[in-house]
Amino acid sequence: MKNKTKLKGLVTAALFTALISVFTAFLLHIPVPVGSNTAYIHFGDAFVFLAASLLPLPFGIAASAIGGFLADVFCGGLVWAPYTLVIKALIALCFTAKSNKILCKRNYFAPILALIITVAGYYIAEAIIYGNWIAPMLSVVGNIIQIAGSSVIYILTSLALDKAEIKNII
Repeated sequence: MKNKTKLKGLVTAALFTALISVFTAFLLHIPVPVGSNTAYIHFGDAFVFLAASLLPLPFGIAASAIGGFLADVFCGGLVWAPYTLVIKALIALCFTAKSNKILCKRNYFAPILALIITVAGYYIAEAIIYGNWIAPMLSVVGNIIQIAGSSVIYILTSLALDKAEIKNII
């Protein structure tokens, strides 16, 4: 029985990895015009939040980190991929799957921590990539929009999934 549970977690994590990478790279993806250091804004982090809220910690971290990494690869942002791997893993740590509901008290506040990690993480990554600590300030607003939009999608989706009692199925 234990192997069946691990397999179910692995398969669900693989599904979330695919959802995160496809929604980030292609579906909830808004190119940013010239003048910004960010190539695009996306709302695929909503699936990072969901994966971390539904899956046991190691599976949620893996799905989030690998899905974000693959999205960067698909979009031609290979230079960002190692940073994304770490940042998305840290974001996943903010959420918990231990509650019987997706939107437990901790998960209501987790997007705020995700915002801090995203803004600080990509600011540092961009400063390292470009060798400039001033230019990354242009990306802060885009990162805030990205997490705010992802948070709204996450909360609305979670409300629906909690109403359907999806945690009892997964």
